Amino acid sequence: MLNLRLATVAVNQTPLDHGGNLRRMTAALEDLSRLSEGERPDIVLFPELSLTGYGCEDAFHSEDLQRRAAANLRLLARNAGDLLPGAAVIAGLPVRRDDRIHNCAATLLSGKIRGLTPKRNLAGDGVHYEPRWFAEFRETRQYACTLDGESIPFGNLLFEHRGVRFCIEICEDSWVARRPAFLHLKRGLDLVLNPSASHFAFEKRALRERIALESSRSLGVVFALVNLMGNEAGRMIYDGSSVVGAAGELLASDAGFSFADRRTQRLTVDIEKYRTLRSRVYSYLRQGDSEGGDRDAERDNPLVQLAAPAEARERRIGFSDLARAGAAPEFKQSTRAMIAPHASRNEEFLRAVTLGLFDYLRKSQSRGFMLSLSGGADSATCAVLVQRMLAAAFYELGARAALERLGRADLCARLEAAGALTAPGANGAALLPAVRMAAESVLATIYQATENSSPTTREAAAAVATAVGARHSEAQIQSVVDAYTGLAEQALGRRLDWARDDLALQNIQARTRAPLVWLLANLEGRLLLTTSNRSEAAVGYCTMDGDTAGGLAPISGIDKAFVQTWLAWMTTSGDPWLGPIPELNLITAQAPTAELRPQDRGQTDEADLMPYRLLDRIEKLAIRDRKPPRDIFLALRGSAEAPDDASLQQYIRRFFKLWAQNQWKRERYAPAFHLDDLNLDPRTWYRFPILNGGYVEELNDLPNV
Repeated sequence: MLNLRLATVAVNQTPLDHGGNLRRMTAALEDLSRLSEGERPDIVLFPELSLTGYGCEDAFHSEDLQRRAAANLRLLARNAGDLLPGAAVIAGLPVRRDDRIHNCAATLLSGKIRGLTPKRNLAGDGVHYEPRWFAEFRETRQYACTLDGESIPFGNLLFEHRGVRFCIEICEDSWVARRPAFLHLKRGLDLVLNPSASHFAFEKRALRERIALESSRSLGVVFALVNLMGNEAGRMIYDGSSVVGAAGELLASDAGFSFADRRTQRLTVDIEKYRTLRSRVYSYLRQGDSEGGDRDAERDNPLVQLAAPAEARERRIGFSDLARAGAAPEFKQSTRAMIAPHASRNEEFLRAVTLGLFDYLRKSQSRGFMLSLSGGADSATCAVLVQRMLAAAFYELGARAALERLGRADLCARLEAAGALTAPGANGAALLPAVRMAAESVLATIYQATENSSPTTREAAAAVATAVGARHSEAQIQSVVDAYTGLAEQALGRRLDWARDDLALQNIQARTRAPLVWLLANLEGRLLLTTSNRSEAAVGYCTMDGDTAGGLAPISGIDKAFVQTWLAWMTTSGDPWLGPIPELNLITAQAPTAELRPQDRGQTDEADLMPYRLLDRIEKLAIRDRKPPRDIFLALRGSAEAPDDASLQQYIRRFFKLWAQNQWKRERYAPAFHLDDLNLDPRTWYRFPILNGGYVEELNDLPNV
């Protein structure tokens, strides 16, 4: 019996944090070194570009970055050799060869760099721009690469370690048809390792599981993937999950979303079992039948021998979650695989955005968040997410460790003095006092009223702030609005009125709110959150330098309909840490409104625009599916969301007109989290010209009704 002990290590890295990235990887190796000799892994797999960070962007072209990455790889190899002398360690970094930069996975053993595997298939769609920075490697031959004066094997390498043969496919390599593993199928391939930097999107973990299942089934191997973890560079969130499949069976899959700086999972796999399965299939094939790559592969790409075969070991299968914050690790391994259940879309959103907020706060070295709380759905969502960020982090790490990671030793001391520090695993009533004390310091909110604001939104804002524990204040800003309109009237030599100046009079109220909330954020070193959602971004239903003011837009990647659905879920069901927030019913009972016109005009968002669910259907067809107006009309005609034909055409015209006019606004939005593959952010998904033809011809193609 030949068992392989595998460890996958998801790390929360930061681009260009060279020393910090190395320390976190070394700390994970130290965790593993404290295991007994019989439990230490044979192979340790880190994520893609783990040494430098995945999001270095144009800095990848820097010669200095290449030197630092190579130097840190040497240090990591030395550390790994000292801590885990018998383990092969796979780490990611950019490597320059012949004036081309390659996205590589380095294989380390006994203090040395034993091979460099470059990425074959670069991700260049959607949020990805890898072809801008890296060169693809499509050759089958093995070359030599000189790193710090040493010649190292470079190419689509096949390694043998303790009698197990493995190759490396980097992220996208396993998502496409022409994958590197095909080259090695005729050479006794046992294991495919996939270091990834695969950004979060709804339901994407299930897709990775399908890739693991299909890869392991079609190749007849064990397939192991580990993903980057946390909000690495600002916009992308990585779940840090690990997935292992073998011959079409899912052995292990964890949910990820850890607030720690590393998360290690261990698995023991019976390699001989899957060799037996492969031989039953491959024995029927003639010598040229299976797709195995170049027939001269063994000559052009010789085997890289790492270590001699290991002795037979007791078979134990299942994930073991190693201690993540440097505490002594525990070994808890069951006789069956541990596969975390899949979260609902509401839970996925909560876990992704709370982790994104936590990392953004600590990596930006901000003291907390500032939020203009309007009494509406969007700002309430942001407030709840900040509170649940604290709850999730306290639940996993304990209050002390979580606050230390945020750089808030002062707040930690206050909680300790009050006896409110909580241990990991506390929830519900035990967790609430610590979260409320922390929230009062971390989140500040303000309701800024004009003469058009209603008692309903004022009451709702105060109730939400109290429910989440924010430090809340109110300000009456009508006098400031009057001062601006008075100055405008002097400049124009006429009175302003709603019949003639409607839009400008709405906008000045929103813009007047921005200076005060910015000032409060600056005075206390806080990060100002802006509350725009994707539906508003699509049609520019926002005021530049008003409600768009802020340094981070946490919900601009989701549509208004989802915001409303999520708030309803939080009102009645809630999360596993603190449960529901009944006070949100003051928000969910309202019709969304900007409250910028006089109250007697009954302003609502949907009256200004169109029903939100219809807006979202039009947006998906127009932007995601690239459909012209005529096709959208035909697709929606007679559907549940669509009104009569004339109104539907009116809404479609309104959407395209507003979309075309407002690209300049989308270009100026604060950084946003990427939450699904429908993003409108031109920096991370959909690019569109600021100046354009306005869809005149396309709208003329709509049929007569």
